[in-house]
Amino acid sequence: MKAAIVFSALNEAINISEVIEKSKCYGEVIVVDDGSSDATVSTSDNCGATVVKHPINLGQGVAVLTGFKVALDGGYDVIIEMDADGQHDPDEIPHFIKRMEESGADIIVGSRILGSNYEGAPWARRFFLPWLTRLLNMITGYNMTDSMCGFRAFRSKSLRKALPLLDRMLEPQYLAAEMFIRFSRLGLTVEEVPITLKARSSGVSHKGLFRYGWGVSRAILYSILTRKV
Repeated sequence: MKAAIVFSALNEAINISEVIEKSKCYGEVIVVDDGSSDATVSTSDNCGATVVKHPINLGQGVAVLTGFKVALDGGYDVIIEMDADGQHDPDEIPHFIKRMEESGADIIVGSRILGSNYEGAPWARRFFLPWLTRLLNMITGYNMTDSMCGFRAFRSKSLRKALPLLDRMLEPQYLAAEMFIRFSRLGLTVEEVPITLKARSSGVSHKGLFRYGWGVSRAILYSILTRKV
């Protein structure tokens, strides 16, 4: 399957070169720079990635959607979403593609629960993730173990089917919960593969715990109340 690997990046110049170099073995790399103030753009360009730059920071969710749209114009069979901070291992990409081919699923989600988290992973993630995933499974009918992992594969023809809804996402920073709810209403199917999450090579996460929780909760509540695809 012809693959595009999409990274959304904010000030990841130190980390991104290694993940791009490793990812190039598995497909075309697309980096969406979300208003970085460091050398993320030039570093990505020097590594041979296709770079799209947001002039200002619009949020990770918006950057991911930008990457999806660019990839959908490229004629790829599968679009891989990954984090640019080095926590996801590009050498696990073939597992996603194999699972998609074998299962016929529209979306393959990486699971830290089926695989492993890194030592010292935030306690809030370990505590709240199972509850949030159970809630989303109840709403969507999916059977996920890890709904918030940012390592995912999308069948391009299925993602194109969902293209009209991508610009209607409520939450610009944390779109996963709302995305799964809307995708389930389109009849898209989900399977999982185990992944191994590593600690960040350097830098800090740009997601705040309470901001993250509020954004996800708001998106879920909005999706339930509106019942819109």
